[in-house]
Formats: sequence, structure tokens, C-alpha cells
Amino acid sequence: MLDERQSEILGIMFGDGSLSKVGGSIQIAVTGHKVDDKDYLLNHVCPLFAKELAVNMKIRNRPNEQTMDIYAYSKDVARVLNTWGMPLGVKNAVKLQPVVPLCENGFLRGLFDTDGSIYRKYGKYRQIQFKSSNKPLMNYTVKALKRMKFNPTEIVQDETNYKLYLCRQGEVKRFFEEVAPTNQKHQIRFQRIS
Repeated sequence: MLDERQSEILGIMFGDGSLSKVGGSIQIAVTGHKVDDKDYLLNHVCPLFAKELAVNMKIRNRPNEQTMDIYAYSKDVARVLNTWGMPLGVKNAVKLQPVVPLCENGFLRGLFDTDGSIYRKYGKYRQIQFKSSNKPLMNYTVKALKRMKFNPTEIVQDETNYKLYLCRQGEVKRFFEEVAPTNQKHQIRFQRIS
């Protein structure tokens, strides 16, 4: 069974991560916004990968984009992530969900920190959103939230993504207490809306 931190890593990889063949090695990468996600990637994700997977991530800003990557090359680490359920190559082409028992709290934290958002629905009401282009991942997320006694909405689809929401105000608050997102942009937005 994956512990909480390993589960969080898998959530991060399912959200904004990738495994790609590059030459004779495999690149492990996590992508984010070079301003909004910089603190999270450099001060949380890099140390997490170093501690849990013994891999030192490098930093790359993409030219002419508002995007940055943290990345490393390691077949061994890629093999570990793959045994947890992270595919090599395009994530949308597979049934994306964990294939080992894990800590759902940690997994949802990693997924929300990378592919989630919180915003004002109207007035003082807050709403949490998960979104992904991979429907099996959203199906798994609904089930995981329900196992934790949350009441997510049905999955809805737009042109590019599948989305689900937490709308009950007590559950939004409990999500931030129990799942405890670590990406500062979410924490700041949660406090601002509160």
C-alpha cells in the first residue's frame, strides 16, 4: 500500500505529470504555471520527490509560454511510478486510475493541487472543482470522495474536459481541513473567498 506521501505523488503525476521516452531514458516531469505554481513546484513537489523517490528534479521555463516544468531522467523511478498506475506516454489514451491500494487523502491532495480549483460560486459561496480530460480518472475521483463521505456532483463534460464539483459549504471547508491542499494558490483563494 502506498503511504500518504507516495499517494500524493501519484495524484500529482495523474494531474500535471508525465512519463516520456527521451533517447535511452525516461523523463519524469510535472508541469505548472511559471508564476502561480512556482512556489508549489519548487518548495513542495521537488522536495517531496527527492525525499520519497530519491530523485532531484531540475527546472525548465518554456520559452514564449507561461509554463514551467520540473523534470528528471530515471528509468528506475519511472518504473516505480508505472507500477503504481502512471502510464508511459499519453495519459488520455488509457484508463487512468491507481492500480495499487493507496491513501486517498494524499492522492486527492496531489490531484487537486495540480488539476483542481476553488472559486466563488456566487455571493460568499465557494465551490471546489476537479477536472480532467480522462473520464476514468474522474470516475475514480467521485468514488474516492464518496468513500471519504463527501457528496460530489455528477460528472459533467464540456468540449475538452470532464468536471465534478463539491458545492456544500461544510464539505468545502472540511476538504481544506482533511485533504489539506498544499498549493499556495488554492490556500490563498480559499482564505480570500472565506
